[in-house]
Formats: sequence, C-alpha cells, structure tokens
Amino acid sequence: MAYIFSILRKFSAMRKLYCLLLTTCLLCSIYCSAQKKYWPEKTDAISFELGKSGLIYNLTFDHKFKGRNFGVIVGAGSNLAKYLNAFKIGGGPYFLVGQIKHFLEMGIELHYLIVNEVSDDQKGFAIVYPNYSVKSYYATFNLGYRLTGNSNLFRIGISPGFIKDDFVPGAYISFGILF
Repeated sequence: MAYIFSILRKFSAMRKLYCLLLTTCLLCSIYCSAQKKYWPEKTDAISFELGKSGLIYNLTFDHKFKGRNFGVIVGAGSNLAKYLNAFKIGGGPYFLVGQIKHFLEMGIELHYLIVNEVSDDQKGFAIVYPNYSVKSYYATFNLGYRLTGNSNLFRIGISPGFIKDDFVPGAYISFGILF
C-alpha cells in the first residue's frame, strides 16, 4: 500500500483528478447498468467525428458487442491544415449506460499522435493541441452522450487527455451510419 502512495505522490494534481474522475465514472456505471436496455440489430457503425485533440477530422469504426453494454472504437484522423499538420490513429473500449436509444458513453482510448509544425513563422489561433511538433502516445478519457437510431448514430462529449506531461482539453461530435 505504501508503494501505491509513493507512486501517487509523483503525479501532478491534474493527473490525480483525472484518475479520480475515471474511477468514479467506472464505479458509477457498475451501479447504473441494471437498467433495461434496447439493442438495435445493427451493431457496427462508420462515423465522421470532429474533435478530440483540437479540430481534427476523424473517420471511426465502432463495434458494439451484440446484447452487451460495451464495445470498441478505432479510428484515424487529420486536421488537413497547411502550417501545423496533425495525424492520429488509435482506439479503445467503451461502456454504455442507459436504455432504449439514449446512452451515457464512457471509454478510454489510446492514440498515436503526430503533430508536425511545417512553418514556425506562421502563428495564429491554435485549434490543434498541442500546437508544437510532437510524436507521442495520447491517452484520453471519453464521457459523452450517444443516440442510437434505426440506421444512424450520434455522439457528443468531452475527451480530455494527456500528451507527455501536458493536459489536453478535448471534445467531440460524431455522426455515423449503422450497419
């Protein structure tokens, strides 16, 4: 037990808060998962997603395990910018809490993020975080709302994360087709 506390002392306050938020949401989901669920026959989706680490366009594949309240999502994205290029690829598991068509979505994802600053003399409002050249793994915690229709999927939420020691705020909105 003393070993765990010695590790926690090395974490910054923001990382401790992040870990506490993740643990609280996962424990809360265990107690809330006894609700009646509606599972459409279609469990796979292709989505266009805007967000995560700044203004990045993502194409994602979403698979929810049939009859279960969890699934996996994988995707790749880029910002398609001229002076600050960003590319990411990754994915992770998620857990759903809710009923009928409306769900609370919680998940963790691990991405590999490449940000390449092409021109350092072209500065402006940064819509990609971080706004400097980096190649690193990027872990996020996703908390959002999911609406599942008969043939479509809508997701919106927040996705804060860490790149090295930098806290990265994040949010996303996603529109998809179920198949």
